[in-house]
Amino acid sequence: MPPRNPHDLPVHSADHTRPRADSASSSTRASTQRRPINNRPIDTRRAGNGNPDGEPTYVRRTPPKTPKTSTSTAPKPLPNRQKHNPRPKPRSKGGRHRAQKTNTPAPHTRALNLWSSSGKFRIAVGVLASAAIASGALAATMHRVVDPPEGLESNQVPVAAAPVIETSAAVEMFIPAIEVHAEFEDGSCRVKDGAINPDTMTKACTYTAADRPYSLPGTNAPDITVIAGHTGAGVPAVFNNLYDGGANKHKVALGDKLYLRTANSGDNWLVYSATDMHDPVKEGLAEDPAIWGEGPMPGRLLTISCIQPPNLLEASVRNAVVGWQFEGITAADATGVEAPLDVSNGQSS
Repeated sequence: MPPRNPHDLPVHSADHTRPRADSASSSTRASTQRRPINNRPIDTRRAGNGNPDGEPTYVRRTPPKTPKTSTSTAPKPLPNRQKHNPRPKPRSKGGRHRAQKTNTPAPHTRALNLWSSSGKFRIAVGVLASAAIASGALAATMHRVVDPPEGLESNQVPVAAAPVIETSAAVEMFIPAIEVHAEFEDGSCRVKDGAINPDTMTKACTYTAADRPYSLPGTNAPDITVIAGHTGAGVPAVFNNLYDGGANKHKVALGDKLYLRTANSGDNWLVYSATDMHDPVKEGLAEDPAIWGEGPMPGRLLTISCIQPPNLLEASVRNAVVGWQFEGITAADATGVEAPLDVSNGQSS
């Protein structure tokens, strides 16, 4: 077995490696004899690697690396030569046939793109926004609760002791139990296609006609006083709180009070109490004796409105009618009832 390192071999002269030949060949061998380099010994035994001619061969001048023993540390893993990807591929959470994700823009992004590219779209959005703002403002106005003056219930004077208030057009009305407040149109209710149809959604009206016995309100009204107002299907209206279309019932209860101020009543208010309720179909309203009676009905007042069905797409086919009866007058705490009668001597106090 050859030595592992030529430095481990003993140093010998080149003359002892082979018997000397004649002088002629000695000069040739001397010219081919390996000479030490940098004073390092030459391995004469390995020279030629057993070649009988003794021709020199390459001898490694650097020692080989020492093999690692079992006590050495484990080999370091090779560095990951895969190119770094700043956005790694997401792992699939579904089956092997999961659909690939698409680069669909978000809804708000699509809306912004449509807004910036379409003038018609901007105009349509502007119109809808204006309508929504107007509707919201109207709804806020109509749903605002207006409280009646203080003292209307405590200052009531019965019919026998009430001063006379001549009939005149209604000006303002309260039904506190159901938070109804109404102001009135000027003049009589409009009639359209043979039916009472107030001009506005926001005000009530009183109905009188030359061929009808109906009367304006007052302490001595000779016959029925008719007050009408609109209701709205999904929109605010003056008489929306009179009837609950979803529950199909009146909101007014028997005995609830209605307070009515007229052009001739000044600071006084006429007081009425709920006595009966009806919900006839519109075609049968004019012929119902339970509502109109069969003769004059002094002191009776009717509030008439439409019943809106729960389905906003359906037409209104019925009316909500409440009958009220006059029972005195009242005034606010700050004013008091003007000139009440003294029942004991029949004179005003």
